[in-house]
Amino acid sequence: MVDVVQAHLIAMVPKIRPDRALSYADAINDVLADAEIDTAQRLVHFMAQIAHESAGFSALVESTNYKNAAYLDKTFSNVKGPAHAQALIAKGPVAIGNCIYANRLGNGNEASGDGYRYRGRGFMMITGKNNYREVEAYSGLPVIAHPELLGQAGPAAQAAARFWLTRNINTAADADDIAEVTRLINGPARHGLDQRQAWLNKTKAIWL
Repeated sequence: MVDVVQAHLIAMVPKIRPDRALSYADAINDVLADAEIDTAQRLVHFMAQIAHESAGFSALVESTNYKNAAYLDKTFSNVKGPAHAQALIAKGPVAIGNCIYANRLGNGNEASGDGYRYRGRGFMMITGKNNYREVEAYSGLPVIAHPELLGQAGPAAQAAARFWLTRNINTAADADDIAEVTRLINGPARHGLDQRQAWLNKTKAIWL
């Protein structure tokens, strides 16, 4: 059985804090069996994907503290022009989160607070009330009432493992098909495929 240790995460991300590396390694090891990640080939794909989704294990909670109005306007369809973006920035991260994810992914309108409440969290950056509801169904974690759970290493690892297993991602990992692994995680657009490949190269250098 392959495993993840503190040194592996530090090798992947030299700037990671040692205490965070230890916490994440322990949490990930605890769920590998649940996801049937029982070969080095499966592990390298899993680690590459969660490294990408968590921005190199730098955060388990999406920051909506945007400061660049042009980027905010360009990136999110709910933002209606530079002036709107600048107004959101002036209001702060909560207002930004509630706007950019309003009426999407099962969220209510801006006033509901769902956008910020169900912003991206976890090793897989689960986003939107519908996806949180799905996590709750397949993991048993009460993340609708307590979305903050996905910002903690243990629950985040549990959710990632169940996500991986329920989508049968091991089959694509066994075939070393990073495009298909990415599609199963991120949809047909396969966002960040080049960066995910770079992470995969790193993980293969450590575990294969």
